[in-house]
Amino acid sequence: MMSFLVCSFFSWHLTAGIYAGSLLFSLFRKERTASALLSAGFVANTLFLIGRSQSAGVFLPVNMVTETYFLPWCLALLAGITWLFGRDKKSALFGIYPIFFFSLTALLVPVDAYPPSPQHNTIFVPLFFIAEAMAHACFVLGGWLAFLCMVKRIEMPIFNKMIIWGFVLYSLAQIIGAIWAFWGWGSAFHWSERHLQSASLWCFYSAYLHLHFSSKWNLKGKLRFAVIGPIIIIVFSYAYYIK
Repeated sequence: MMSFLVCSFFSWHLTAGIYAGSLLFSLFRKERTASALLSAGFVANTLFLIGRSQSAGVFLPVNMVTETYFLPWCLALLAGITWLFGRDKKSALFGIYPIFFFSLTALLVPVDAYPPSPQHNTIFVPLFFIAEAMAHACFVLGGWLAFLCMVKRIEMPIFNKMIIWGFVLYSLAQIIGAIWAFWGWGSAFHWSERHLQSASLWCFYSAYLHLHFSSKWNLKGKLRFAVIGPIIIIVFSYAYYIK
Protein backbone atom coordinates (compact mmCIF):
# COMPACT_ATOMS: atom_id res chain seq x y z
CA MET A 1 0.00 0.00 0.00
CA MET A 2 2.79 2.39 0.91
CA SER A 3 4.63 1.72 -2.37
CA PHE A 4 1.41 2.50 -4.29
CA LEU A 5 0.99 5.81 -2.45
CA VAL A 6 4.59 6.78 -2.96
CA CYS A 7 4.49 5.90 -6.66
CA SER A 8 1.18 7.71 -7.25
CA PHE A 9 2.05 10.89 -5.32
CA PHE A 10 5.61 11.21 -6.52
CA SER A 11 4.55 10.45 -10.06
CA TRP A 12 6.79 11.10 -13.00
CA HIS A 13 4.69 14.12 -13.92
CA LEU A 14 5.65 15.73 -10.62
CA THR A 15 9.31 14.84 -11.05
CA ALA A 16 9.42 16.21 -14.60
CA GLY A 17 7.56 19.32 -13.45
CA ILE A 18 10.12 20.07 -10.76
CA TYR A 19 12.96 19.59 -13.24
CA ALA A 20 11.12 21.94 -15.63
CA GLY A 21 10.87 24.54 -12.85
CA SER A 22 14.60 24.22 -12.25
CA LEU A 23 15.26 24.85 -15.94
CA LEU A 24 12.91 27.83 -15.96
CA PHE A 25 14.62 29.53 -13.03
CA SER A 26 17.99 28.74 -14.57
CA LEU A 27 16.95 30.55 -17.74
CA PHE A 28 16.11 33.62 -15.62
CA ARG A 29 19.51 33.31 -13.89
CA LYS A 30 17.98 32.48 -10.50
CA GLU A 31 20.76 30.06 -9.66
CA ARG A 32 19.89 29.37 -6.03
CA THR A 33 16.25 28.62 -6.80
CA ALA A 34 17.25 26.51 -9.79
CA SER A 35 19.70 24.52 -7.65
CA ALA A 36 17.08 24.03 -4.93
CA LEU A 37 14.51 22.77 -7.44
CA LEU A 38 17.10 20.49 -9.02
CA SER A 39 17.72 18.96 -5.59
CA ALA A 40 13.97 18.61 -5.02
CA GLY A 41 13.63 16.95 -8.42
CA PHE A 42 16.38 14.52 -7.51
CA VAL A 43 14.53 13.59 -4.31
CA ALA A 44 11.21 13.18 -6.17
CA ASN A 45 13.00 11.12 -8.82
CA THR A 46 14.47 8.88 -6.11
CA LEU A 47 11.09 8.30 -4.47
CA PHE A 48 9.51 7.55 -7.83
CA LEU A 49 12.18 4.93 -8.55
CA ILE A 50 11.69 3.34 -5.12
CA GLY A 51 7.93 3.14 -5.72
CA ARG A 52 8.45 1.75 -9.21
CA SER A 53 10.65 -1.04 -7.87
CA GLN A 54 7.58 -2.48 -6.13
CA SER A 55 5.03 -1.75 -8.85
CA ALA A 56 4.86 -5.45 -9.86
CA GLY A 57 3.76 -6.39 -6.33
CA VAL A 58 7.22 -7.62 -5.33
CA PHE A 59 10.53 -5.81 -5.03
CA LEU A 60 12.30 -5.90 -8.41
CA PRO A 61 15.48 -3.80 -8.57
CA VAL A 62 15.40 -3.86 -12.39
CA ASN A 63 12.28 -1.66 -12.33
CA MET A 64 14.08 0.88 -10.18
CA VAL A 65 16.99 1.24 -12.59
CA THR A 66 15.12 1.18 -15.92
CA GLU A 67 17.10 3.73 -17.91
CA THR A 68 14.14 5.80 -19.13
CA TYR A 69 13.53 6.98 -15.56
CA PHE A 70 16.95 6.27 -14.07
CA LEU A 71 18.99 8.32 -16.57
CA PRO A 72 17.63 11.72 -15.36
CA TRP A 73 18.50 10.62 -11.81
CA CYS A 74 22.06 9.77 -12.90
CA LEU A 75 22.40 13.11 -14.69
CA ALA A 76 21.15 14.97 -11.61
CA LEU A 77 23.64 13.06 -9.48
CA LEU A 78 26.50 14.00 -11.82
CA ALA A 79 25.36 17.63 -11.80
CA GLY A 80 25.40 17.58 -8.00
CA ILE A 81 28.86 16.05 -7.88
CA THR A 82 30.10 18.66 -10.35
CA TRP A 83 28.58 21.39 -8.19
CA LEU A 84 30.16 20.08 -5.00
CA PHE A 85 33.62 19.19 -6.25
CA GLY A 86 34.06 20.99 -9.58
CA ARG A 87 35.77 24.33 -9.97
CA ASP A 88 33.24 25.61 -12.50
CA LYS A 89 29.81 25.79 -10.81
CA LYS A 90 28.24 26.99 -14.05
CA SER A 91 28.84 23.58 -15.65
CA ALA A 92 26.69 21.92 -12.99
CA LEU A 93 23.72 24.23 -13.63
CA PHE A 94 23.98 23.68 -17.37
CA GLY A 95 23.32 20.01 -16.59
CA ILE A 96 19.67 20.96 -16.00
CA TYR A 97 19.06 21.05 -19.76
CA PRO A 98 19.72 17.35 -20.53
CA ILE A 99 18.00 16.38 -17.26
CA PHE A 100 14.83 18.13 -18.37
CA PHE A 101 15.12 16.71 -21.89
CA PHE A 102 15.29 13.11 -20.70
CA SER A 103 12.60 13.58 -18.04
CA LEU A 104 10.31 14.96 -20.75
CA THR A 105 11.21 12.06 -23.04
CA ALA A 106 10.19 9.66 -20.26
CA LEU A 107 6.75 11.31 -20.25
CA LEU A 108 6.38 10.91 -24.01
CA VAL A 109 7.83 7.38 -24.20
CA PRO A 110 6.65 5.59 -21.02
CA VAL A 111 8.05 2.15 -20.28
CA ASP A 112 6.09 -0.57 -18.48
CA ALA A 113 7.52 -2.28 -15.43
CA TYR A 114 9.15 -5.68 -15.91
CA PRO A 115 7.21 -8.65 -14.52
CA PRO A 116 9.02 -11.16 -12.28
CA SER A 117 11.08 -13.61 -14.33
CA PRO A 118 14.02 -16.01 -13.76
CA GLN A 119 16.29 -13.89 -16.00
CA HIS A 120 15.87 -10.86 -13.72
CA ASN A 121 16.44 -12.79 -10.50
CA THR A 122 20.16 -12.08 -10.20
CA ILE A 123 22.35 -9.29 -8.79
CA PHE A 124 23.93 -8.85 -12.23
CA VAL A 125 20.73 -7.27 -13.60
CA PRO A 126 20.67 -4.10 -11.43
CA LEU A 127 24.47 -3.87 -11.56
CA PHE A 128 24.37 -3.91 -15.36
CA PHE A 129 21.65 -1.26 -15.65
CA ILE A 130 23.29 0.97 -13.03
CA ALA A 131 26.69 0.85 -14.76
CA GLU A 132 25.16 1.37 -18.22
CA ALA A 133 22.92 4.26 -17.18
CA MET A 134 25.73 6.01 -15.30
CA ALA A 135 27.98 5.58 -18.35
CA HIS A 136 25.30 7.03 -20.60
CA ALA A 137 24.89 9.93 -18.17
CA CYS A 138 28.63 10.64 -18.35
CA PHE A 139 28.56 10.49 -22.15
CA VAL A 140 25.47 12.71 -22.40
CA LEU A 141 26.64 15.33 -19.92
CA GLY A 142 30.13 15.23 -21.40
CA GLY A 143 28.70 15.75 -24.89
CA TRP A 144 26.46 18.58 -23.72
CA LEU A 145 29.36 20.37 -22.00
CA ALA A 146 31.45 19.85 -25.13
CA PHE A 147 28.73 21.58 -27.15
CA LEU A 148 28.65 24.47 -24.68
CA CYS A 149 32.42 24.72 -24.95
CA MET A 150 32.10 24.84 -28.74
CA VAL A 151 29.68 27.79 -28.58
CA LYS A 152 31.80 29.55 -25.92
CA ARG A 153 29.23 29.28 -23.11
CA ILE A 154 31.78 27.66 -20.80
CA GLU A 155 35.56 27.80 -20.85
CA MET A 156 36.75 24.75 -18.89
CA PRO A 157 36.65 21.63 -21.11
CA ILE A 158 35.82 19.16 -18.31
CA PHE A 159 33.83 17.04 -20.75
CA ASN A 160 36.86 14.85 -21.45
CA LYS A 161 37.06 13.56 -17.86
CA MET A 162 33.36 12.69 -17.92
CA ILE A 163 33.74 10.74 -21.14
CA ILE A 164 36.72 8.82 -19.75
CA TRP A 165 34.75 7.85 -16.64
CA GLY A 166 31.81 6.98 -18.88
CA PHE A 167 33.99 4.64 -20.91
CA VAL A 168 35.24 2.92 -17.74
CA LEU A 169 31.67 2.41 -16.52
CA TYR A 170 30.46 1.31 -19.93
CA SER A 171 33.25 -1.26 -20.21
CA LEU A 172 32.27 -2.55 -16.77
CA ALA A 173 28.64 -2.73 -17.90
CA GLN A 174 29.64 -4.87 -20.90
CA ILE A 175 31.45 -7.34 -18.64
CA ILE A 176 28.53 -7.55 -16.22
CA GLY A 177 26.07 -7.80 -19.12
CA ALA A 178 28.02 -10.69 -20.64
CA ILE A 179 27.88 -12.55 -17.32
CA TRP A 180 24.14 -11.89 -17.05
CA ALA A 181 23.55 -13.02 -20.66
CA PHE A 182 25.49 -16.23 -20.08
CA TRP A 183 23.62 -16.87 -16.82
CA GLY A 184 20.18 -16.15 -18.28
CA TRP A 185 20.42 -17.25 -21.92
CA GLY A 186 23.48 -19.50 -22.09
CA SER A 187 25.64 -17.22 -24.22
CA ALA A 188 27.70 -14.13 -23.34
CA PHE A 189 26.95 -12.45 -26.66
CA HIS A 190 24.07 -12.58 -29.13
CA TRP A 191 23.90 -11.15 -32.63
CA SER A 192 20.89 -9.12 -31.58
CA GLU A 193 20.17 -5.45 -32.16
CA ARG A 194 20.70 -4.63 -28.49
CA HIS A 195 24.11 -6.29 -28.25
CA LEU A 196 25.33 -4.87 -31.56
CA GLN A 197 24.31 -1.36 -30.52
CA SER A 198 26.23 -1.73 -27.26
CA ALA A 199 29.30 -2.97 -29.14
CA SER A 200 29.02 -0.08 -31.62
CA LEU A 201 28.83 2.52 -28.86
CA TRP A 202 31.81 0.97 -27.07
CA CYS A 203 33.85 1.07 -30.29
CA PHE A 204 32.85 4.70 -30.88
CA TYR A 205 34.17 5.87 -27.51
CA SER A 206 37.16 3.55 -27.75
CA ALA A 207 38.05 5.35 -30.98
CA TYR A 208 37.60 8.69 -29.20
CA LEU A 209 40.14 7.70 -26.55
CA HIS A 210 42.63 6.19 -28.99
CA LEU A 211 42.61 9.29 -31.18
CA HIS A 212 44.34 11.08 -28.30
CA PHE A 213 47.53 9.42 -29.52
CA SER A 214 47.26 11.16 -32.90
CA SER A 215 49.33 14.32 -33.34
CA LYS A 216 46.47 15.85 -35.37
CA TRP A 217 43.92 15.30 -32.60
CA ASN A 218 43.13 18.74 -31.16
CA LEU A 219 40.48 20.24 -28.88
CA LYS A 220 38.14 21.03 -31.77
CA GLY A 221 38.22 17.41 -32.88
CA LYS A 222 37.49 16.21 -29.35
CA LEU A 223 34.53 18.57 -29.07
CA ARG A 224 32.96 17.42 -32.33
CA PHE A 225 33.45 13.76 -31.48
CA ALA A 226 32.02 14.23 -27.99
CA VAL A 227 28.89 15.99 -29.28
CA ILE A 228 28.03 13.12 -31.66
CA GLY A 229 28.04 10.50 -28.88
CA PRO A 230 24.80 11.51 -27.10
CA ILE A 231 22.97 11.57 -30.44
CA ILE A 232 23.94 7.93 -30.99
CA ILE A 233 22.78 7.07 -27.46
CA ILE A 234 19.39 8.72 -28.01
CA VAL A 235 18.84 6.93 -31.32
CA PHE A 236 19.89 3.53 -29.95
CA SER A 237 18.04 3.79 -26.63
CA TYR A 238 14.71 5.23 -27.72
CA ALA A 239 14.46 3.42 -31.04
CA TYR A 240 14.48 0.26 -28.92
CA TYR A 241 11.61 1.47 -26.71
CA ILE A 242 9.53 3.04 -29.48
CA LYS A 243 9.39 -0.27 -31.36
